[in-house]
Amino acid sequence: MKLARFFRRMGCLALTGAVCLGLGAPAAAVTYNDFDYITSHVNLRVPGSLRLTRPAGDTSTTSAYYFITGDSDPGSPLTMNGEEITTRGVLGSFGVYVPLEGGVNTFTFQNGDAAQTVTITRGSTAAATTISDVRSMAPSYDCATFSGEQISLSCTAPSGAQVVATVGGRQVPLKQAAATAYEGVPATFTGKTTAGQVSGTRNLGPVTYTMTYQGRTTSYQSAGDVYLTGKGDTLLVQVVNAATSLYQDEAWSAFIETPKQGGVDAVAEIGRNSYRLASGGWIAKESVQPLAQAVPYRLEVQGADFTVYETATGGDYGETLTLFGDAKPMFRAYMDGTGLHVKLCNTTLDQSILDTIRSQVAEQSRLFSTVTADYDSAGGGVTLHFALTGQQSLWGYDIAYGADGGVEIYAKYAPPVDLQSSQPLKNLVVVVDAGHGGTDPGAIGIPGADSAMEKDITLATAIAVQKRLASLGATAYLCRSDDSDLSMNDRMQMTRARDADLFISLHCNSVGYAQNANTAKGTEVYYYEEIAGPLASTLSAHLAGYTQRTNRGAKRSNYRVTLNTFAPSVLVEMGFLTNPAEYDSMASKQGIYQTANAIGDGVLAFFG
Repeated sequence: MKLARFFRRMGCLALTGAVCLGLGAPAAAVTYNDFDYITSHVNLRVPGSLRLTRPAGDTSTTSAYYFITGDSDPGSPLTMNGEEITTRGVLGSFGVYVPLEGGVNTFTFQNGDAAQTVTITRGSTAAATTISDVRSMAPSYDCATFSGEQISLSCTAPSGAQVVATVGGRQVPLKQAAATAYEGVPATFTGKTTAGQVSGTRNLGPVTYTMTYQGRTTSYQSAGDVYLTGKGDTLLVQVVNAATSLYQDEAWSAFIETPKQGGVDAVAEIGRNSYRLASGGWIAKESVQPLAQAVPYRLEVQGADFTVYETATGGDYGETLTLFGDAKPMFRAYMDGTGLHVKLCNTTLDQSILDTIRSQVAEQSRLFSTVTADYDSAGGGVTLHFALTGQQSLWGYDIAYGADGGVEIYAKYAPPVDLQSSQPLKNLVVVVDAGHGGTDPGAIGIPGADSAMEKDITLATAIAVQKRLASLGATAYLCRSDDSDLSMNDRMQMTRARDADLFISLHCNSVGYAQNANTAKGTEVYYYEEIAGPLASTLSAHLAGYTQRTNRGAKRSNYRVTLNTFAPSVLVEMGFLTNPAEYDSMASKQGIYQTANAIGDGVLAFFG
């Protein structure tokens, strides 16, 4: 496991579902003004002629306002009912927020020699949308309950249909939650049944929803399975996300920790959307997998080993304490100005092994001078405090599990950046993540789904950022280099495998078109770990300055990709796809060039 970490740092290993693409500086020197090189790959489709995209044709609504969007030839004036439209992007995208009178409202757009007219009828009711299948079937992910407790079942089906849910051999007729004005419109159907008695934990399988509607009977299955644990038996769950969120209460009012993939704990209480863990805190049901078979979750540490990792050139980049055992306990961890603090839940560590750890740390560690331990006799855990020497900066940390159990505590050194060098980021490893991709388009921009969407803009920008970072000497990797599906786990696991010094995830913001989307604008950058806060502030300010967008600033939040703890990790919202001016800027070569330079120079400023 430790050798694998070393070789991943040195070379490119294949990763399932992720693109591992390294880029060094090109043969010719790349300068700040190398526009052609930075943007040579950019070929985003944005129509340049008059076309309405919202609404695409005559429509009706009950709203008092409507946000009309479309494309136009940016070289010709654009008018609506004779009045010039000034809210246009450089590529011709536009949006106009119009008031609606009762009845028929007519809008005629003129763009050079092209013209298009649309009517929007404002009435007391809008046209009803009907469906003919079953959707939104619970559960959408594997979840568990205890014997004797109620299982809630629900789905969306056409109003007027008859729906029966079958789970664990029991048939449960569902009732339509509320009457609707029209038959066939989407309606919610719900029902409950009491879970039967079992021993241990059993997987009852998915829920089957059988619908009879308009003389036809069809069946559908939920995406998730139902697990049932006997009364008095222990329900175990295992974290399935590379990193997830642990909350203070069932209402998720406060975020308190970042459990990692593989961690196992017992469930003390089952809520509606989350479990209360025996070690404390509430975790979302969709973030964990109920276990039908018992596995160890209490770790008795059998031994320890301390290792310092070196690069191919002999420099050090991090160190790991491995605790051997056969369980994968949950943990709580954080770093501050005094050091790294790791609480291992459901863990016992005897004095002789602690003495061994102290001796190894004292002899080998570049970061820590000593290790102390606090024991939680009531909760059955131990907290290790690693005190900093002050000789090396603690850049980040990671907690991982061995294949058969045990814990690895990894501490990362700050990268050696030389701002006076012609290649100031030579020793820096950066993973650049193009948000969304494949079947996940992200937000849809002004021109609609047949033009550049969020996934397209983030990919074109990520490649440009990679080129700019490489010109500064950094080793820059892309999470994806094409329009491929990539899970959050893929993105985060690749970042860990690369031992990245920075992780930058690129996204585009959006708002609903029910409001005046012209007013939503600007850059913002999200982070969670305190060490990433200055990076987030710097990137948001540079992006705003280079692109002339509003700086909405750095914001702390527990988005999945910001939960990387081993390096400063940020989620960058470059601008709003629903704002015509910002959409066109983000889709243009000039806008992408500005963004690449903003991020490259922002990284330099972060280290300055």
